[in-house]
Amino acid sequence: MIEVRLYGRLRRFAENPAVTAESIAWVPVEGETRVEEVLRRLGIDPEQEVSNIFINGRYFYDARERTVRSGDRIGVFPKDMAMLYC
Repeated sequence: MIEVRLYGRLRRFAENPAVTAESIAWVPVEGETRVEEVLRRLGIDPEQEVSNIFINGRYFYDARERTVRSGDRIGVFPKDMAMLYC
């Protein structure tokens, strides 16, 4: 199971999208799968809706192409919440 934390407009894909709830979705996986596939299973279009992705607390520029497995955590930010970093 992969934990996906959704921020901003993406919280609508969470199991409980209420503003007062934690915006988390759980995605079952077998073996390894690409982050892009995890997002698509939730109904999220990575190219159109996502700006930044963190895997297990670390930012990766190429996160959509990276693989994750059960027990990993993904944090996903929408395009209107793009972050600046050095």
